[in-house]
Amino acid sequence: MKLLLKNCYVLCGHEVKYTSLMVDGDKIAYIGDLPEFYDEAKDMHGCVLMPGLINTHTHMSMTLVRGAGSGLALQDWLNNAIFPIEAKMKPEDIKAGAVWAAAEMLAGGTTSAVDMYDFPRAEAEALSETGMKVSLCRVGLSFSEETEIPLNRLAECIEFVRNFNDTSGRITAEFCLHSEYLTNEKFVRAIAEANRELHANVNIHVSETKKEHEECKQRHGGLTPIQYFNECGIFENPAYAAHCVWVEDKDLEIMAEKGVSLIHNPSSNMKLGSGFADIKKAKEAGVNVGIGTDGVASNNNLNMFEEMHLAALIANGLHRDAAAIQASDIIDMATINGAKAMGRLDTGILEVGKKADIIAVSLDGPHMIPSFDILPLLVYSAQASDVRMTMVDGKILYDNGEFKTIDLERARYYLDEAIKRIW
Repeated sequence: MKLLLKNCYVLCGHEVKYTSLMVDGDKIAYIGDLPEFYDEAKDMHGCVLMPGLINTHTHMSMTLVRGAGSGLALQDWLNNAIFPIEAKMKPEDIKAGAVWAAAEMLAGGTTSAVDMYDFPRAEAEALSETGMKVSLCRVGLSFSEETEIPLNRLAECIEFVRNFNDTSGRITAEFCLHSEYLTNEKFVRAIAEANRELHANVNIHVSETKKEHEECKQRHGGLTPIQYFNECGIFENPAYAAHCVWVEDKDLEIMAEKGVSLIHNPSSNMKLGSGFADIKKAKEAGVNVGIGTDGVASNNNLNMFEEMHLAALIANGLHRDAAAIQASDIIDMATINGAKAMGRLDTGILEVGKKADIIAVSLDGPHMIPSFDILPLLVYSAQASDVRMTMVDGKILYDNGEFKTIDLERARYYLDEAIKRIW
C-alpha cells in the first residue's frame, strides 16, 4: 500500500523541505510534490518528519528499577542497589520491563535500540510484537579464570549469537562484554575467537569512571580498557563502546581505525557523577559517535530528545564554543550514526529506497513557535511529548497517543506484577 504523508516539513539529510513523503510497503518510495498515485493520505500539518531516533545504549528492562540507588556512585549503585534486585528477576519480569520500555521509547520517537540485559530470548519474544528494531545480547560476565562463574555463560553468549534468528530482520543478536572489570582475559579472548567466525557486533561498557579506567591500566600493564580489548582481538569486528568518559587520545585512534562507535550517555554519566565524553574530540578523531539513554535506573527516562539536548549543551560548554557541535551533528548522532553503529545501513535517514523508520514531531507547542530554524529547534526545544507518530518499516506503531502494537493496560498489569514480586 502506498501511504502519502502530506502537508509537512521533511528533514532530508540536513535540509528541511515543506513537501510530502510517500511510503510503499516498508520503504520510502517518494519525497516531493504530491504524486499522482497513492492509496491513502495522512495529513501531517504542523509536523516535521525526521528519521526515527536510535538509542544505541540502554538496558530496557531496567524500567523495573527506575531511579533505584539515586545519589550513589557507579560501583555502590551497581553492588548495593541494582545487582541484588536483578538477581531476583525471571524471564517473565524481563518481558514485562522490556515491553514497558518499548512503549516509552515509541511514544518518544525511538524506533531502534541497542539493549544489554539478561534473558534475551524472552526479551526478543516480547519485543517482536511491538514492531521496534532491537539488538540484543546475552550479557558477558566472568568472575574467575579457574571456575566458570556464572556457569555456562560463555556457551550461552555464543549459542545466542549463533542460533538466534528473527525472520522479520528487526531483532538481531550480538555479543556483549559487560566491561573489563566484570570479565577476565580468558573469557574476553574466547569471545573474540568465537566472533572470528560469527562476525557479530560487540556491546561493551568502557571507561565510564576514572577509577575503572585507571584500575584497568594497573591490571594490564598500562593498557586502557580500549587498548586491552583491542589487544584481545575484540575489535576485529564492529563494536559499540558505551560511555568512554575517560578515553585517551590513543584510544580514539584505535576506535577510528577499528570502527568502534563511541556511545555518548550524557544523562547517566552526569547523574552518577562519572563525567562526560568529549564528543567533539571524538568526532574530530574520526570516531562514529552515537547517543544512548542508558537504563532508567541511572537516567531516569528513555527520552532521546533530552539526551540530544544535553549532548549539545555539554559539548559547547566544555569547549566554551557555541559552535563546537552543530544541531545537525547531534541529529546525525541520534539517527544515521546510530544506524551505522548497529550495522543497519538501510535506515537512519529519510531518503528514497531507505526503510520507512519515520517519526513526526509537532511544531505546534508553545515552546516550538516560531520555527524559523527547525534543526536547532529539534535539538534545543523539542520534547519527547512532541512526537505525534512513530513508524517502523512503514508500519505506524504510535499515533497521537495511541499504541498500535502494545496493549498499554495489559503491559501495565504485567509490569506491576513483576515490580511487586522483585521488590
